[in-house]
Amino acid sequence: MSKILGLDLGTKTLGIAITNADKTFAVALENYTFAPHYYQKARAHVLAICQKENISEIALGYPLNTDGSVGERARSAERFRDDLLKEGSPPIVLINETYTTLEANEELMRLGYKKEQIKAKIDAVAAKYILETYLEQRRKNNARK
Repeated sequence: MSKILGLDLGTKTLGIAITNADKTFAVALENYTFAPHYYQKARAHVLAICQKENISEIALGYPLNTDGSVGERARSAERFRDDLLKEGSPPIVLINETYTTLEANEELMRLGYKKEQIKAKIDAVAAKYILETYLEQRRKNNARK
């Protein structure tokens, strides 16, 4: 069975989360680090995971501004999506990621992680939140059918 990947793109890190085969829950997979703005390496890593894990869809965090407008970070996510699709990735859905990093930070602090540990895990946990948002949207859409 296929899985869904969740991504939280930064300028030098990529948080990655994945669903189980039933697509019922998400887990933080890894914080992938790359040279600042060297997205080609990050895309190659994503494509390798897609192949290895039989990924059927990707939920990519879409960092809209707090007023809902599209800023440079959102345009960067759009370019990342477009380039991944050109390179043969599965379909990609953009998911509003407003406050996911804040939520991830709060969760890790609540679990007792120290600052250095939080920095090493925060993007993967934010990717998990992005993926959970997408899974919830899918459940709601399926319930309407």
